[in-house]
Amino acid sequence: MKYLGIYFENRLNFHKHIVHTTEKSRKVIYMLGKTAKLNWCLGHKSLKTIYEGALVPLMTYGAPVWEKAVKKQRLLRKMQSTQRLINIKIAKAYRTISFEASCLMAGVQPIGIVIEGKTSVFKRKHSTGKDDYEWDKPLPAKEWPHPARRADIMETTDLITYPTEIFTDGSKIGHKVGAGVAIYTDKRLIRKYKYRLQNHCSNNQAEQIAILKSLEQLPSLADQTIYR
Repeated sequence: MKYLGIYFENRLNFHKHIVHTTEKSRKVIYMLGKTAKLNWCLGHKSLKTIYEGALVPLMTYGAPVWEKAVKKQRLLRKMQSTQRLINIKIAKAYRTISFEASCLMAGVQPIGIVIEGKTSVFKRKHSTGKDDYEWDKPLPAKEWPHPARRADIMETTDLITYPTEIFTDGSKIGHKVGAGVAIYTDKRLIRKYKYRLQNHCSNNQAEQIAILKSLEQLPSLADQTIYR
């Protein structure tokens, strides 16, 4: 039985629905293949936009209903093999590339994770209270606190000084990404480190590298009390 675009079977294994979805998605991918050659026509950004705007909604339609079906490897592989076809087009990769590598090269999430994410969001939005979901649900505008009633953030009046302080920073300017660490003892600079990251790294990654490298210095520092 087909109801609202989803095929239901007597055992509710949704095999027919997933087969139908993958075949329909493959037809779209084959049509795109005519204008997505290796060295001309649609490029990476255009194909990725089409994938996210057309193929993802097509392949994940009604996912909260049948998401348990893709827990079976046989059905999940059908979805993965279909996604792999569009990944190859997006990444302009060879046909022998593996599914995992194709996702990495195309810069997209594996279809199994996408289905799981959409299902999780749906369950949280439509929770009846029976399931214990913890998430930040947006409040309606009428429940927003009045600005005049918001509590002020009070700073501590305790004057506490520490002998050793560590300062970290990461930044990205254009295509240049770097991180730095400065260690002070009694307000005197005793160590400093600079790190250069690959151009494709983000500002957040640079910040994390700076923190990681500063933590690696802790065993060699004496009489530490607190770091910031």
